[in-house]
Amino acid sequence: MKNALKKQLREKAKDHKTTMGVLAVTNTLTGKKYIQASLNLEALVNKMKFLLNGGMFEHSQLQKEWTELGSDSFTFEFAVIVPDQNNEYINYRQEIRKAEQTLISESNREFYSS
Repeated sequence: MKNALKKQLREKAKDHKTTMGVLAVTNTLTGKKYIQASLNLEALVNKMKFLLNGGMFEHSQLQKEWTELGSDSFTFEFAVIVPDQNNEYINYRQEIRKAEQTLISESNREFYSS
């Protein structure tokens, strides 16, 4: 039974497509956003939450507010999703960077500065 379950989980993992695009972390009290592009948004959310909860996030202002206000004051949203077109000639890193810059330039929101 264990082997069958492991095999089933391996097959499911093979079929799982990662979500590429731009993540927006929003402070719901101030409206400020932290924007970051990634080839794997699900993994980025997990990494950011781990670092923020551990007090180790690289952006000091966001870390400070997370520590002071708590995780309930923030939302994580896939702001832009870049579809996987199964085309080896598309530079997806470049595509998500473009999407990130477009989101920043088109938005009139306040962002956490670098």
